Amino acid sequence: MRPRHVLFGAFAIMLFSEATASAQSAKSRTVHVQSYLPAGYVLDGSISYQKEIQQAIDAAGKNSEVVFEPMSYLIDAPEGLRVHSNQTFRMDGARFLMDESCDRDGQLFYAENVSDLRWQGGTIVGRNDAWDEGVNIRGIHLVGECHRIRVKDMHIRDLSSNGVGIFATDAEHAATDVWVTDTVIENCSNHYGDYRAAPPQRRGPERGSSREDQGLVAFYHVHDFQIRGCRLEKSRSDGTHFYFCRNGQFCDNRVYRAQMGGYFLESCNHVLAANNVIRDNGSRGVTIERGSQFCTLSGNTIAGSGREGIWAPDSISCVFSGNILSLNGRKVNGDERHTLWNANVTINQARGDKLDTPTAHYVIANNLIETDAHQIAAIRVDTRTPTRDIVIHGNLFLGTNRKILIEGPKPDVVAIEQNRGSEQVFDDRP
Repeated sequence: MRPRHVLFGAFAIMLFSEATASAQSAKSRTVHVQSYLPAGYVLDGSISYQKEIQQAIDAAGKNSEVVFEPMSYLIDAPEGLRVHSNQTFRMDGARFLMDESCDRDGQLFYAENVSDLRWQGGTIVGRNDAWDEGVNIRGIHLVGECHRIRVKDMHIRDLSSNGVGIFATDAEHAATDVWVTDTVIENCSNHYGDYRAAPPQRRGPERGSSREDQGLVAFYHVHDFQIRGCRLEKSRSDGTHFYFCRNGQFCDNRVYRAQMGGYFLESCNHVLAANNVIRDNGSRGVTIERGSQFCTLSGNTIAGSGREGIWAPDSISCVFSGNILSLNGRKVNGDERHTLWNANVTINQARGDKLDTPTAHYVIANNLIETDAHQIAAIRVDTRTPTRDIVIHGNLFLGTNRKILIEGPKPDVVAIEQNRGSEQVFDDRP
């Protein structure tokens, strides 16, 4: 007979092994979507299996990995797929086709108040060429307090709203720890026409859409985020829109050929944009406005924008350093002060700032700025409204127009120091 302590030890090992296996099973449960599809299913996306896909996601539950095998998946109901906390979606080689029959707002993936969600790979293809005006379809749509979200290596195109849209309610109920990396989003968003477009061209957003539909990436009240290594191209409105976001990084991205602006911060705090290429966008290359604070632009190339390369009204404590600004302001100025927009950089006050923020404490330093005769100035600062403590230092000016234009009666609020090749012009008209 074995000693009692040996039996107890064997029993303890067995219990430990079962507990470990159970924990591993709970941690790494894997569900293959194809196992939920009917016999004889097709691979080309000609038949929708949306109900079966939803059954697979629901059956997987929390702490699961959902695998979409390489094939085309037709989504014909715009409600899309509801996903749950603690799920990972492996989608390399999978194509999701949003059907042209979608006749109301929707998305591919939707969740509310979730955490620990990951998407890896896959392509989402929309039909914004066929959907009616005001039908707004997103790729990934998250609302509420969402935490620890990862989107990686996806390709999202031809939708009529955001590729990735995350919308929390306010700072006390923010979404947090969100990363979008190595992802391509192109030809998405609602359609937004230039306000000065000649009739019969569209002016402003299409009927039936809202501000939330603007931007290939749109984050509202998102804290601690990263957008890195992405290509954001041919937005039908803005390339990005960050609204009341905090502690973010927008780095190593390409933002090309948006109908409107490229990189857009509204009422954001402590957001860094570094090493991005922002080119040929229809409106401003970069907008930082309406109470934004402690925002930084460093090492970016901003070129060929329709309006300013950088427009930064109504913000506090911002730094723009080490950037290349080349031949922005391609559009012609209007006749009113708020339509003077073809400088490479404009610092002023804008209409519509409900936070009533002064424009103060800016450093514009060590940039290379190329401006031509078409543009009103290389840098334009308007001091006729609450503006103070603007430092323009150590920049290199190229091109035919090298003006630093200071408008208004308070030129002493601007310190201009050691700029090579610049010409200072003061216009003290009230």
